[in-house]
Amino acid sequence: MLFRRNSVIVFQGDSITDAGRTAPGSYNLGDGYAAMAIGALKSLYPDYNLTLYNRGVSGDRVSDLAERWDRDTLDLNPALVSILIGINDVWHYRANGAPFDLVRLEEDYVSIVESTLRRGSKLIILEPFAFHHDVFREIWRSDLWKVIQVIRRIALRYADAYIPLDGIFHEEAIKVGSVSLTTDGVHPTPDGHRLIADAWLKAAREN
Repeated sequence: MLFRRNSVIVFQGDSITDAGRTAPGSYNLGDGYAAMAIGALKSLYPDYNLTLYNRGVSGDRVSDLAERWDRDTLDLNPALVSILIGINDVWHYRANGAPFDLVRLEEDYVSIVESTLRRGSKLIILEPFAFHHDVFREIWRSDLWKVIQVIRRIALRYADAYIPLDGIFHEEAIKVGSVSLTTDGVHPTPDGHRLIADAWLKAAREN
């Protein structure tokens, strides 16, 4: 397993990880895959004394995550860190004209990962995903694929576990349809969040 007794586990990312945790009056773990995985860990390992955080922030790109990494991740002294980031780098570029620099993205991501590993933390990396409906256009796929390739390259070098969510979501969509897994092509439904949580738990427990 990628965690032990008394481990601190931190989930990081954008709105998919945030899942409402920062909304007024919300449960501070949100209601998405992170909360589902945390609930399962507490149920499966009640005597492990795990400390579990969701620190996802809606709208974050890789550069935003890098800017807050020390205070929102490393300062928590995590034994295991989970990262799901990258969709907003494509979305904000295509929809709003934000800068899209793959070299900078890779540099920021590597900086995040290397600083984490220097602390002795284990690392789970999840790739971003999307379907071509509602907010995410098919023409954007080429940019998303570039981001996924960067993240896969980083994961191959550094990660203790990698979760290929784009492939997992598309495989599941063949059986149940994409609209049952995301509300808008990007943000998961409860079934989509459950799909991520199940994949995350499998990776954390079997590696």
